Parts: sequence; structure tokens; C-alpha cells
Amino acid sequence: MDSGMHRLGFAIDEAAAIWRQLSAAPSVASLHLMSHFASADSRDDGYFKQQMTRLQRLASELSAPLCLANSPATLAWPVAHGDWNRPGVMLYGSDPLEEANDITQQLQPVMTLRSEIIALRELEKGEPVGYSGRWRAPRRSRIAVVACGYGDGYDRHARDGTPVLVNGQRCAIAGKVSMDMLTVDVTDVPDVAIGSEVVLWGRASNGEVLSVDEVARYCDTISYTLLTGVLPRAPRRYYGRFA
Repeated sequence: MDSGMHRLGFAIDEAAAIWRQLSAAPSVASLHLMSHFASADSRDDGYFKQQMTRLQRLASELSAPLCLANSPATLAWPVAHGDWNRPGVMLYGSDPLEEANDITQQLQPVMTLRSEIIALRELEKGEPVGYSGRWRAPRRSRIAVVACGYGDGYDRHARDGTPVLVNGQRCAIAGKVSMDMLTVDVTDVPDVAIGSEVVLWGRASNGEVLSVDEVARYCDTISYTLLTGVLPRAPRRYYGRFA
């Protein structure tokens, strides 16, 4: 049912007639009422409550089993829990809510985008880095070149200062992301060398975590665009029961 998202689905006022028609079809084994919330993640809950009221009224009329809750509704709105829920981005450990709650703070990342340092540069104060020289060294600086770029699916809109983990320590992107590489200021990180681990998001080898949600904010996007945007040339490694 289209309860207010206005993408797909039957209109609410058509629901009862369509339900009866399908129920009478010999090829239909069972029916379930499914919809999608437009704003279950929002601090302003007015539109969500409007959608929920319409769906509850319809479900009561039809005595229908429900499938309504996406990740935000699963995490924040028990009233929307039905016979089935549809968790999505939360399965990656990403918080889909505009404002975290006690449950979302327990989410753990299950996807890590990891690479390594392939070159190091010593720069004098004022020297530019990357296309257009957007970043300039504020002091004598050490710059690491990382084997990851927008050709791998890392967002090229990442701003200067976007965090990464180098050997489990927070560092910042310095300069525009290139197709195959990006550059990071590692001036304050000791023991950095060729081959040092770089985590673009997820969990580092020392257990430190960089939230994909935080990285997404620096890229002016949402975590889902990063998580689903990793391109085929980046090798996948699966752990645990999927290994």
C-alpha cells in the first residue's frame, strides 16, 4: 500500500477492494499488507504517525498480517513492528536515525573498507596536495598515499579532514580524492610505513572503530551510498560463517 511515500503501491482507498479481489483469486496462497515509511528516521514524527494511523486502520479492517518496519521503524517505533520487519542498513551496523537512541548505540559495524599506505612524502609548510592544491600543509607535514580512490567506490566528495584510521589511529584526508589514491596527513602518527593499515570505515586491527555514518557526513551523503557504492574491483573477504 502507498501510505505516503508515493513511489509504488496501491492507494489506501483502493486497498479493501483489491484485497477482496486477490483473496478470491485461486492462484493466491496468502496475502500480507506491506508499506514503507517515508520519515521513520526523522526527529519530527508527525508524518510517520500519520502514515501509521492510516495503516493501522486499514489492517484492522482487513485483519491483515503486517510488514511495515524498515530499519528506522524497527529501531525506534515498536508500534510499527508487525508479523515481519525489514531491517536494511542497520544490518551493516549503521545508525539510520537522525538522532541516536539507546538501541542504535549498540549497533556494531560488520563491513570494513581497508587498504594500506603505498607511499610517503615529506612536505614543507605551504606546499599543496592533490588536484587544484585544495589542501596546503599548515606546517612541515608527512603525507601518506593510500591505495583507494573513487575508482574503488570511495566518495570523491570527501572533504579535507574526513577521518581515516592509520594503524588504528585517527588521521585526516588531505586533498581531493583521486581515482586510485587518496592522501592522508600522518604527521602526528608515529611508526607509519609503507604497508601500514588504513581503514576508511569499519574496524581496525587494534579494535578501534570508524563509523561509516561519520564518514558519510563528511561526504555530505548517507552511509548507504558508501556501503553500496564499493565497486567490483575492490576484493571482498568474508569472515565467520560466510568464510
